[in-house]
Amino acid sequence: MKAKKLLIPLLLLCISLFAMVGCTSDKILAKPVDTSLEFWVIQDVSDIDFSGHYKLHGFGADFYYGKGYQPAEIIEDSAAIPPEHCVIYTVSPYPDYSSGGQYVTRIAITDPQVTVYGITCNSTLQDFDTTFENLGCSIQDKGLLHIATYGKVKIALASYDENKELTVSVEVTNKQGIDF
Repeated sequence: MKAKKLLIPLLLLCISLFAMVGCTSDKILAKPVDTSLEFWVIQDVSDIDFSGHYKLHGFGADFYYGKGYQPAEIIEDSAAIPPEHCVIYTVSPYPDYSSGGQYVTRIAITDPQVTVYGITCNSTLQDFDTTFENLGCSIQDKGLLHIATYGKVKIALASYDENKELTVSVEVTNKQGIDF
């Protein structure tokens, strides 16, 4: 009789624990082996020598062009116009702006030679969906923008007229409301 009384609370506790674990996903998609990307999201790059990369300073983040890429044009106020095809890495603190450190938090890809799990910026939205569904991602279809989510990582393919971009990112929080 005592076992039956303990069974229901124990069962409820187990269900609650499984629900909490399922809602707090810290999964990260591993860097694909078939990519020419130099870095991957949430990679600590504090000790990386970026001397071969063109750097732009931002508010709370720095932007590094991949090796071999540079802005097509620099405008007077230090704004840069990216070339038609490039890779730009956003480097900032992670997981919050107050956390410190230097991590890759976003990768923007407009070079169709760069692949991420076999997908390029020129891939079709259908190929994108199929590839990332097979990797266990959930897909958001926002018309010309599709977003694949796997734990903390979001991969998006945007296809606007001639402008196509593949991005890989993680959210950086700003819990202390830091103004840049």
